[in-house]
Amino acid sequence: MRARQALNPGRIKLTFEDGSTKYAVMERADNPVVEGDPLNPYTLLKDETCTMLGGDPETMVPDDAFQMLAALAASGGGSGDVGELEDTALEVGTITNAGAGWNTFKFREAFDAAPQVVCQAEDFDGIVQVKSVTADGFLYCLRTLSTGSYYTGGSSGSTPSHSANTLVNGSTTTATAVKICYMAIEYGGER
Repeated sequence: MRARQALNPGRIKLTFEDGSTKYAVMERADNPVVEGDPLNPYTLLKDETCTMLGGDPETMVPDDAFQMLAALAASGGGSGDVGELEDTALEVGTITNAGAGWNTFKFREAFDAAPQVVCQAEDFDGIVQVKSVTADGFLYCLRTLSTGSYYTGGSSGSTPSHSANTLVNGSTTTATAVKICYMAIEYGGER
């Protein structure tokens, strides 16, 4: 997997309805509570991982790695380079958010035991929460950061003063039809 190397980092081209264009530099100004991990080859698919899987680090992408692992799990094989996978069950797929709040997702086929589940939303500025994972499925919820105000007391007594502060770490659910990629892995056998 190769990192994008831009001559003009953050530069975007705006094309208006009348056909005119304008260039601008875009930067995020969302005041994150947690910065999070950048999306690049060093956090998604390292060269060392590509080599361990027998792929070419220049051309391999994360989906190639997932397909290789799924094929190994389905075949019950494994070369030892990625660990013994014959007792490992894996399901990878995509779902579309079904609504605000907690939603139920059922696996195509039930696992022998509750798997580990990882979800990531595409083109969505928020998080996917997962809970109540069973062998049959799990609950998920899309959340976006919300803003608002809360008040703190400035003094005590019978008529205390209050001042407003901005809430930046709250969250709210969304019904937006966002595509969510998921991976469920159950490690069977003795681990």
